[in-house]
Amino acid sequence: MGYLAKRKSEERERWLLIGLLMLLPSVTLLGTLGRSLDWQMDYLGEFKVQGAMLGAVLCLWCLFKKHWYGASLFFALAVLNVALVSSQYHLTERPSVLPENAHSFKILYQDLKGADKEADAVRNVLDSSDADVVLWTNVPVDLYRNLNEIKGAYSLQNQTLDKHGKMMLIMARVPSTARGEINGAGLWVSRVVGTRKLTLALTSLDPWAEDKYDDALEKVARLSEFSRNRDEPVVLVGGFGAAGWSWLLNSLETEAGLSPKGKVVLTYPANLPVFLRRPTDHVYTHPGIEVSDLETTPDIGTKHLGLTATVRIAPEIREVEFYDLTPVISEEELLQDPL
Repeated sequence: MGYLAKRKSEERERWLLIGLLMLLPSVTLLGTLGRSLDWQMDYLGEFKVQGAMLGAVLCLWCLFKKHWYGASLFFALAVLNVALVSSQYHLTERPSVLPENAHSFKILYQDLKGADKEADAVRNVLDSSDADVVLWTNVPVDLYRNLNEIKGAYSLQNQTLDKHGKMMLIMARVPSTARGEINGAGLWVSRVVGTRKLTLALTSLDPWAEDKYDDALEKVARLSEFSRNRDEPVVLVGGFGAAGWSWLLNSLETEAGLSPKGKVVLTYPANLPVFLRRPTDHVYTHPGIEVSDLETTPDIGTKHLGLTATVRIAPEIREVEFYDLTPVISEEELLQDPL
């Protein structure tokens, strides 16, 4: 390579480095600090996993090229993105802090968009599953029509009816104790697990368009109100279309006291390599409930990979049953003003 060609190559490399040093931090900051201002900025923040990976790769490239300042900035960028991811998810499986006699049950969640012709594959998934509860969103109408041939040992517990392939179903091996809808935002069933009763809710959101984002925010608000007003702990499962750190899902934590549990899993789009996928499908729970063994299911031709998980909750210990006590002071005396 001649001297001039070498100089031009070095100049192009320098401008590329300058461009990346300006672009990537700007995108990261906009997607983090500006997410509450506009849905497009919130969407930018969806790619923090990719931002962490890209920052690490560019850091290594700068080290190889001996661009020390660039390496330092890209390293800081990678660390920042990893910190933002780990603020909502575990990066690895955490040991349980619940007692050994904690109650547990297994769930299988799947967004079945794109499974119109995959009835045999779906049946094989159910036949090989040891899940206690199966939750489906975006169930195609053709698949629903053949549900009796597909569901095997499971029985239908709750459903929404939708002729446009956006049905939601909850199935289980053991019957639930109650069921209902969440004001157009999802389904729920109540279940008894050991000595505990809890609510298992299912939802599906599709937020990333200007005319859809506000509707998704309203649904999240309804989910938050429902979870906040339940007398029993809530496990909320579904396809949220967004990562746990998204502003869209913020009220689930601030208003309902829920948080995404388990390690980070990348579920969408299923047809892309794992490093290009986003965490859009989650298990949210109230405090005191653990989610372990959170894994993706094999690809069966749908747009989203499914999730399997084990949900654990401590047994309810009651040394005194309050509702069995007979008051020794009359209610009128109890309601008197203090002396």
